[in-house]
Amino acid sequence: MIKRDYKTRLHTELLAYGVSAFLLAAAGVGLGGCAENEGGAKVPESMAQDVDASQNRPETADADSVPDILEVHFLDVGQGDSTLIICGEEAMLIDAGDNEQGTKIQNYLSNQGVESLKYAVCTHPDEDHIGGMDVILYKFPCETILMTDEDKDTDTYRDVVDTMENRGYQRTLPVTGQQYSLGDAVFTIVGPVSMSSDSNNNSIAILLEHGNQKLLFTGDAEEEEEAEILAEAEASGISLDVDIYKAGHHGSRTSSSASFLDAVSPIYAVISCGEGNSYGHPHAETLNQLRARGIIVFRTDEQGSVIVISDGERMTWNCSPSDTWQAGEPVGASDQSGAVLPQDSDVEATQQSPAVTGPDSWGAEVPSQITAESTAEPSQTADYICNTNTGKFHYPDCDSVNQMSEKNKLPVNTTREELINQGYVPCKKCNP
Repeated sequence: MIKRDYKTRLHTELLAYGVSAFLLAAAGVGLGGCAENEGGAKVPESMAQDVDASQNRPETADADSVPDILEVHFLDVGQGDSTLIICGEEAMLIDAGDNEQGTKIQNYLSNQGVESLKYAVCTHPDEDHIGGMDVILYKFPCETILMTDEDKDTDTYRDVVDTMENRGYQRTLPVTGQQYSLGDAVFTIVGPVSMSSDSNNNSIAILLEHGNQKLLFTGDAEEEEEAEILAEAEASGISLDVDIYKAGHHGSRTSSSASFLDAVSPIYAVISCGEGNSYGHPHAETLNQLRARGIIVFRTDEQGSVIVISDGERMTWNCSPSDTWQAGEPVGASDQSGAVLPQDSDVEATQQSPAVTGPDSWGAEVPSQITAESTAEPSQTADYICNTNTGKFHYPDCDSVNQMSEKNKLPVNTTREELINQGYVPCKKCNP
């Protein structure tokens, strides 16, 4: 059950932008179809020159057959995973971050009007995926809990199982090919095909279809499970050619193999990882693979919670894509072939995303416009540098400022308190 007052307004605003000024070139806000650029990479039709988007669209459907609005919230849970999916009046949650994120996710769901979950998906029993799930299952009624039968001898896993027992819940084992409905959307279990000794390769993988658009979620599935998913999908006649790919294992080099990316062929990839995480996610190899294929990337470590809404034909994002192509490794780190990840992006937004009002990650307001009096003159030394895309502020000598796109830099002379009051959050690296 979803309360719709705030969400109806948000849908109206974003979709209005989606068919007018918010058709950003690099943001890819447009039709689910695609064309090819000169390099052969897929791009949304709104980005391609001399392409009539209507040529590839189905005939206009009757009003009764128009799909419910789909919204996907890739939550910023630090070094972990959690994705809220809402379609119509039904909601599902895929994973719930680590143990510290449970209450935060609970508050986020409440702010989004979620009163109950139709599905909760525990992709695999690692702490950074199910750590907060005990809180969620205790606080929200849930119809179906998808979990494998893999046990893990950890307090985190036992907390989830104990909560399920206390609430009278039973796990539903994932079966490849099994389909479930979520509003007007349908999702299919595409993994795991078999169980492995490696928990990552037991991740539940889901193909979500809504209108003419497809999204793929693979948890921490690595190359071994990816190969099984591809083989099983081919044998079953399931197309894995998708619009959005939730990058496996936080952008690790062990996932998103070349063969998998070629088969999935996404327009967009979303990477969920923590800023400055100790694993070096996302790895340079993964970013190079994505960039080489012209895949547009969004990242929670740089942009906070990433939200996309869709009517089944076009998608609208709450932020512009990442343009840093910065790996989690130290600057200049090379991949296993010795190639250094480029630091400049050739995938640039032609304009800044419009401001979207309402709750952002963890219920905070989206940053408001900085007042003209606060903006630093060119001759002045700025007190802080704001990133108008991510909503963070930094000291001028912070390393992140050097990696920031010039179009997103906003030098300001104001107080820390004033920036926080306007909705900006301090950088975790320089701690301004």
